[in-house]
Amino acid sequence: MSELTLTPEEVVAIRELAEVALALKKGGTLGLLKSMTENGDKLLETIAEEKALLRLLGVGNAALEPVRELETAEVREISWNTEELVRALLKALAKTDPKEVPRVGMTAALGYLRDEDVQKGLGFLLTLAKNLGAALNGKL
Repeated sequence: MSELTLTPEEVVAIRELAEVALALKKGGTLGLLKSMTENGDKLLETIAEEKALLRLLGVGNAALEPVRELETAEVREISWNTEELVRALLKALAKTDPKEVPRVGMTAALGYLRDEDVQKGLGFLLTLAKNLGAALNGKL
């Protein structure tokens, strides 16, 4: 049996590969990748037969096209804003039971406008609407 001789670069590459494998193992992804490799044909058949998944992939690909056009600074801003927005939405959803929300008419809606939390939420939505309109009008 011949002796294996590795360059320092190859040793570093093997070490990095081992670190990646450990991270994939810890995260549970390694098992998923192994299963996909072992059952790749079945997986592809299942995906091909699932029309909803194919439609989702088509929509997802269309949504990715504008993402490819973003500048690095925009990606950072969007990432942070998305994280903050999703965090706030999840907290709000946790506290909001759709079966328990009251019906609100015009008078009650005006009363809600005195609440600082409603003012903040409405301010966010109106700012988002303004920026969305500016983007649709080609101003952003």
